[in-house]
Amino acid sequence: MSDQTPNEASPVIQQIGMLNLRINDMMTQLNTVMKTMMEENAALKKENAELKAKSKETPKTR
Repeated sequence: MSDQTPNEASPVIQQIGMLNLRINDMMTQLNTVMKTMMEENAALKKENAELKAKSKETPKTR
């Protein structure tokens, strides 16, 4: 019976290996998305600060 265990486990181990590859791909993609979001957030913060500075320079005419 101990001879059968590695043969039975082999497909499971193979599938776990494939799952690990997919998880690694997803983590890589998640890191890419997070980096992109952080860069976009920084750009928006800079743009927002510039717009606030401009609005203080030019008094509102209401």
